[in-house]
Amino acid sequence: MIATILPSSANFHAVEYNERKVAQGKAELLEMSNFGYLSNTGEYTWEDLTRYLLDYSSKNDHIKYPQFHLAISCKGDEYSHEQLVEFAHRYLEEMGYGQPGQPLLIYAHHDTDNTHIHVITSRIDPDGKKINHKFEKVRSQLVVDQLMGVDEEQQVGEAISNAFQYKFSTVQQFMAVLQSLGYETYKEDDDIFLKRNGVVQEKVKVQQVEQLCAQGQKDMKQVYRLRALLRKFRNITADRQELQETLREKIGVSLVFFGSKDTPYGYTIVDHHDKTVLKGSDVLKIKELLQFQSNEERFRQMDAFIRQILESNADLTTRELNRKLRWQFGSRVFEGSVHFSGQSIRLSEDIIQTLRSNDRRAWIQSFLPTSLSEASVLCAVCKYDHPEQIKVSAVPGEKVNQTAALLRHIFNTTADEKRRDVIHESGIRLKYVDGQYFAIDFVNRTILNLNSYGFDVKRLLPMRQHPQQVRQPSGHTKAPNLLRQRGGSSDTNREWEVDHGSYEVDDERTLKR
Repeated sequence: MIATILPSSANFHAVEYNERKVAQGKAELLEMSNFGYLSNTGEYTWEDLTRYLLDYSSKNDHIKYPQFHLAISCKGDEYSHEQLVEFAHRYLEEMGYGQPGQPLLIYAHHDTDNTHIHVITSRIDPDGKKINHKFEKVRSQLVVDQLMGVDEEQQVGEAISNAFQYKFSTVQQFMAVLQSLGYETYKEDDDIFLKRNGVVQEKVKVQQVEQLCAQGQKDMKQVYRLRALLRKFRNITADRQELQETLREKIGVSLVFFGSKDTPYGYTIVDHHDKTVLKGSDVLKIKELLQFQSNEERFRQMDAFIRQILESNADLTTRELNRKLRWQFGSRVFEGSVHFSGQSIRLSEDIIQTLRSNDRRAWIQSFLPTSLSEASVLCAVCKYDHPEQIKVSAVPGEKVNQTAALLRHIFNTTADEKRRDVIHESGIRLKYVDGQYFAIDFVNRTILNLNSYGFDVKRLLPMRQHPQQVRQPSGHTKAPNLLRQRGGSSDTNREWEVDHGSYEVDDERTLKR
């Protein structure tokens, strides 16, 4: 379990960020507590939520950045969203944010491989006092460890035992292994001290390490392999920090630098796969290692790379392209631009149009239409002009029955005059084309012909014939907060705002203060 305290904000940017995710179908609001009249009416926009938090925080005008924004995640689907919410409440209690009356928003995000939630509240308590933030990140890790039942003594013991399994030739290299495992180390007299979260956890005798130092010939095959990898990843990263993160994530190699933060004089390579430690200069001189390419050079390579893979796969989507770009260059495409190192460069218009068309076709295809009429309706919604290119599925999608069951429940339990509104709030849109009613479920990604499924469409009062071409609604309207568990937002236009082409990466670092 990981708890990451995200950047603070003067205007609660995190609310708009999370509600935008909801509007795109990538998140849902799981909990809203202590928001006064907004909690009771169920009618609100993200502006209303932000305004409430700002008004609440105005009790203490000395706090410049009152937003507290937290992400809690786990590996894969190790924990459910419900379990993460339960953990969040215990965490907030320990950190001082769990007092009665404290406003709270919790969102579940669905757009990454790891289950995670976002928590938003104020750094001001209900009495108007500033909630203690001293050593916040250190305390945060201690609270997580405490709630997860982590035994620090056992953990540091395992780290030391693990470090002794590596092949190292100097005490400094042994200390580099421990640093790569998440500990600060320093040598004092005859001992090596291990620190984490600002606290000394354990010490190891220098003499014990020296007895295990092994002098031997370098494995030149490993040297050549690592040299090639260092050069490759240096060329696709912007700076030393990004290079370190990419190497550890992609190939299990840690770089531990020595000297000042800005001008290190040397480094050590810790290969966790082979459990070996090498002197960095034996593989690649530090001057060459830190010769990063300019953004212009990297973009030229990316542009050529994108064109090459589009030639080999004409149906490539932005999502598929981003998987390749993240591995090859550590970058991504979003809204027609390549983003890397905090900068962005616009793609050529022909590439933009190709990806946009492929994204829309893939989005339509994900609904698994079973007839040409269903495909045509989806094409109209997505403004895609080539329904003949959509493959018709012989078998309906697995979730069609869920959509049908929900609609039957609504038909059977809702008054005629409210039925359309309830269907609308459930994330389903009705389209009337050529005498047929089609239901498009944006949550389950399904489409079904209500007439074919035996629904009494006459009960959809008032009867209105919709134009076959979908119009983009304007403005931000309010609607009854019904069936919230499917939508997570009261914005009635949220499903039309689904980002069909960009597949934005969940990167909270883009938030501004």
